[in-house]
Amino acid sequence: MPAEWSHRWRELASHDLMTGRGGESRMVERWAALARRLDEPGEQRPDPVLQFVLDRLEPTLTVLDVGAGVGRWTIPLAERARAVTAVEPVEGMRRALQDRLSSRQMTNVTIVGRPWLEADVPRHDVSVAAYSMYTSPDLPAFARKMEACSTRLCGMAMRIPAPGGVIGELSEAIHGDWHDSPNFIVGYNALLEAGLSPNVFVEPAAARYWTDATFEDAIARARRHLRLSGGQFDGL
Repeated sequence: MPAEWSHRWRELASHDLMTGRGGESRMVERWAALARRLDEPGEQRPDPVLQFVLDRLEPTLTVLDVGAGVGRWTIPLAERARAVTAVEPVEGMRRALQDRLSSRQMTNVTIVGRPWLEADVPRHDVSVAAYSMYTSPDLPAFARKMEACSTRLCGMAMRIPAPGGVIGELSEAIHGDWHDSPNFIVGYNALLEAGLSPNVFVEPAAARYWTDATFEDAIARARRHLRLSGGQFDGL
């Protein structure tokens, strides 16, 4: 049987907004802004998926954070575990992560600046990848390497697309596929198709939809997500 879902994931990952040099710059800018918000005083929005992992950590365990970014998960993991290895290939993200670690005087995090499938890391007790697999065309290989590097727990966090979203409807009308980008539905089926059988924990929260301040902002967002240029498809 043809690997339909793996092919779909590969196609979507190759078109992901964060791929390419321009996409990388946008990604660094976006996540640097998030890092500033995370470091602001005050209570942060709870992350039940991260908490699911934290509840299973012990002070003696080691954790591998694949695609660590600016440390949204890395820092809470390092506060709970003995040591964390943060794999992050993007230089701007590594700088932001290192700055955040230095400001907290945290010394139990090792940063590896390689793409995940090229990184040489030892086995850890726990390995996690929070939304970092979206630019990896070969999801089964991504997951299998994580499994090989884990002795107790291996988990990936993915976005579940909200049903009835406008972007999905536009993507289907323009590209012939409701899925405009890599997500849990495509990823889960690709893993099953490859012979992997992941357990699933779903965040107990209502569906969240993108919102924009103006109609023009919403149009601009739709164009970015759907990879449109100029006035193409403005009549939809």
